Amino acid sequence: MRKTIQKFRHPVLTIISFLPGLLILALPYYRPVKVPFLLLFLGRLHPLVLHFPIVLIMLALLFEILRFYKTVAVGERVMLFLLIAAAVSTLTSVGAGFLLFASGDYSGSLIEQHFWAGAITASVVSTTVALYFMYRNSVRFYAFYLSGLFISNAAVAYASHLGGSVTHGQHYLTDHFQLIVSDLSSAEKKPESQMLVYEDMIAPILEWKCLSCHNAERSKGDLVMTSYQNLLGKGKSGQPALTPGFPDKSELFNRVVLPENHDDHMPPEGKTPLREDEQALLKYWIESGASEELPVNQARREDIGPMIEQLLPELVKYRRRVQVSRMRNIALQQELHAVAEKLSITITRDSLADGDYYAIAMKFPPAPFTNDQFKALSPFSDVFSKISLISSGIDDDGLYYIGQMKNLKTLYLQKTNLDGSGLVYLQKLSKLETLNLSFTKIDDKAALDLLKIPNLKQVYLYRTNTSAAVIEAIGKNRPGIIILQEEGPYF
Repeated sequence: MRKTIQKFRHPVLTIISFLPGLLILALPYYRPVKVPFLLLFLGRLHPLVLHFPIVLIMLALLFEILRFYKTVAVGERVMLFLLIAAAVSTLTSVGAGFLLFASGDYSGSLIEQHFWAGAITASVVSTTVALYFMYRNSVRFYAFYLSGLFISNAAVAYASHLGGSVTHGQHYLTDHFQLIVSDLSSAEKKPESQMLVYEDMIAPILEWKCLSCHNAERSKGDLVMTSYQNLLGKGKSGQPALTPGFPDKSELFNRVVLPENHDDHMPPEGKTPLREDEQALLKYWIESGASEELPVNQARREDIGPMIEQLLPELVKYRRRVQVSRMRNIALQQELHAVAEKLSITITRDSLADGDYYAIAMKFPPAPFTNDQFKALSPFSDVFSKISLISSGIDDDGLYYIGQMKNLKTLYLQKTNLDGSGLVYLQKLSKLETLNLSFTKIDDKAALDLLKIPNLKQVYLYRTNTSAAVIEAIGKNRPGIIILQEEGPYF
C-alpha cells in the first residue's frame, strides 16, 4: 500500500454512502400488500443481475490485495469505479430479489434467510464504499476499509450459498465435501482386471436409474432390484425380470427398450431412460448368461468392447451421483426425524410416490397442530407428497404453507377448521390429485375454487356446507373430478 494517497474532499458524499447500508436492513421487515405487475416483472430480473455484484466485489478485493503487495498498479479511480459499481449492482440485485419475494411465488425459512443475507451483503458493501472514502482522507481507516472488503466477500459467498440452496436444494454447495474424504476414490481406481460386468457396470446403471422406484421400501410393480437375486424374481406382471440367456423373456430388458411414449416403458416419464449403449450392454449381459462373475475383460474381447470403453467413464459419474444421493437422503431423514419429534407428528417415506418423497401424519392421540407448526416444515416443502392432518387445528391460513408444497399429491384435512377461503392457495399444486375436506365448513363459494386446482381427480365433501347443485355443477364443468359424499380415508 502506498503511504501517500490523493485526498478525497467530499465529506457529504462519504456520509451519504452510509445511508443505503442502513436503510437496506429495514427492507426484510417490509411486506407490501399489493405490488404492481411492472414491479413484479422487474423482480424476475433478479437472477440476471445478481452475478454482477459477486464478480465486482471479488475483483475489488483481489485488486486491493495486489495493490497492498505492490504486485499490480491499480489506480484509485479504478478502485472507486469497482466499489461504486459493486454497491449499485448489489442494491439493484437485492431490490429485484425483494420484488420477487413480494410476488408470493417464493416462501419459507430458506427464502427468508437468503433475503436477509442479501440485505446484509448490500449493507456491508455500501458501508465498505463509505469506508473507502474515509480511507482516502486518512490512511488510519485503511484497516477498516480492507476489513469491509473481506466481510463483503464473505457475505456474498454466504448469500450465494443460500441462493444455490433455494434453486438446487438445501445442500447444493456442500454435497460433494464428504465425497472428498469418502471411499469413492478407491472404487474409481479399481483395476479393470478385477471389474465385473454386473457389479461394476449393470448394477450402477440400475441403481441410478431404477432403484428409486424398485427398492425395499418402495417396490413398484412388486419388483425389487437391489440385488442380483431380486432380479431373478417376478413382479406383478408375473414375468421374470431376468431370464439368463434370453433378453426377450426378461421383463427388465423388454420394459427399457419400449418406446418412451409407451405406458409400460421404464423408467417412467420424468425419469432418465437407459441410453442405447446401456441397453446394448444389458442385452449382451443377459445373452451371455447374466452371470454375476462375468469379467469386464472378457466382454472387452467381444464386439461390445468399444462400447464398454465409452461407458466406463460414465459409470464413475453414476457412482458419484448415487453416493451424493445417499448422503443427501441420510441427512434429510435425520433432519425430518428431528422436526417430526419437535412437532409430535410422524414423517415417513411415501411408498406410493414416484421418487424420494415423504408423508406427514398425526400421531394418535394427536398432539396440537396449528398453522405455526408449518414454519418448521417450510424448509422441506418440496419433499412432501402426502399430508394427513385430520382433526388438527389448522385453518385456511395454513393452506398458504401447504400451497408451497409443489410435489403434494394427496391431502387429507377432514375435521379441521377450514371454511374454504384459503383453497385458492392450492391452485399452484399441479400434482394434487386427492383432497379430503369432509367435516369442514366448506360452502358453495369455496367449493367452486376446487375447479382451479389443475389436476384434481378426487374430492371428499361429506358433511360440508356444499349444496347438491354446486356439486353437480362442478361435475359438469370438470368431469374428471370425482366428488364423494363419504368420510373417506384417514391415511
